[in-house]
Amino acid sequence: MRKPLLHRRTVLRGAGIALALPWLEAMAPRGILSSHAAAATARASAAPLRTAFVFFPNGVHPAAWMPVADGAAGWRASSTLEPLAEFSRDISVFRGLTHAKAAANGDGPGDHARSAACFLTGVQAKKTAGEDIRNGRSIDQVVADGLADDGVRTKFRSLEIGSEPAMTAGNCDSGYSCAYSANISWRSESLPNGKETDPRLLFERVFGRRGESPEESAARLRARRSILDGVVREAKRLSGDIGRDDRARLDEYLEGMRELERRIDDDAISKLDPREKLPDLDGAPRDLGARIDLLGEVLALAFRTDATRVATFMLANEGSNRPYPEIGVSRGHHDVSHHAGDAGKIDEFARINRFHAERCAAFLRALARAKENGRPLLDSTIVLYGGAITDGNRHNHDDLPILVAGGRAAGIEGGRLVQCAHGTPLCNLHVGIARRMGVEVEAFGDASGALPL
Repeated sequence: MRKPLLHRRTVLRGAGIALALPWLEAMAPRGILSSHAAAATARASAAPLRTAFVFFPNGVHPAAWMPVADGAAGWRASSTLEPLAEFSRDISVFRGLTHAKAAANGDGPGDHARSAACFLTGVQAKKTAGEDIRNGRSIDQVVADGLADDGVRTKFRSLEIGSEPAMTAGNCDSGYSCAYSANISWRSESLPNGKETDPRLLFERVFGRRGESPEESAARLRARRSILDGVVREAKRLSGDIGRDDRARLDEYLEGMRELERRIDDDAISKLDPREKLPDLDGAPRDLGARIDLLGEVLALAFRTDATRVATFMLANEGSNRPYPEIGVSRGHHDVSHHAGDAGKIDEFARINRFHAERCAAFLRALARAKENGRPLLDSTIVLYGGAITDGNRHNHDDLPILVAGGRAAGIEGGRLVQCAHGTPLCNLHVGIARRMGVEVEAFGDASGALPL
């Protein structure tokens, strides 16, 4: 068996940028293989597994969110989950999962802070608005460490993104630190991971030039120069050494990346200070949906280039009272979640829930469009979507709104409505995902076992 023409981790280099390649046929060993060698080749060239935990705050209006069983189809989308219907065969919806550590348990009010804090930890956060915060390590960090222990080396051990800032101080919910409400990824019990909220800054962090100053980056934005300019020559040289199909894959990959960069730059340029013509890179794009979708597309590209294999994505901070004028909701999210039966608020609350489902669908679409080894990237990515409050009006934490998408390459079967025993810890699902990622977790949070997937 001859060696592959290209190594799986071949990168294009130029002007301070190192850009990983997508999977190409030239990365597979060539020649006639025995069945044993063929199996070894398949394992070696198989797409790596990734996982993303996507969080939305403030619970749902259950009557509009919860899907119903639908015979052979598995489940039928509710009005809120209708945007995800195109992925119904890739999604399993879980019922009966609980986060007991989000409840008061003697600590009084503060369900929003507790729910975000325990979403990926399964730990009851210490009630404090001071510096003595205490939570638990989150499952994304457990998985990231497990992959590193197995020899996986990526540019980022994990990525954390969201639409609102990662606060670490202040009183955000009835005596609970803002660190709990604004973060779901915890490196240690006292250290939440910060998150990136600006698509261009995330793109620059993942793919930008090493050592480029903010002024140089701003000048490049004004001149509409691409970070890919430095690797185009190297890509052309490589094109002469690979087959026609691989050249088409490489062209599609680079053009897709450049198109995403153009849309991110367009968004940044829309915020140029008209007096000084300098980009306000920390400002938020005018269209919230577009900004969240761009963040998701950068994350999908980071997965595709194996820049990371673990990520968290907060669609908004827990307890957020942001209005959603994009969908005609002028009242705050938290306000309408406490609707007390008011029909107008219920309608607005359900529309926000659907807006978030649309953002999840856009992320899944980005994963499905990208191909690796001839399969959608979604097949090798396990996506958990949900929150740790069920009914936003009641603040209960049982029968949580949770679904899992993708992961076919990890043996995960979609198209199911999975009814768990009432009170099953959500951490059982976290342990199940970790094991599908190849990370053996014996004990985590309040898990009582591993939920089969």
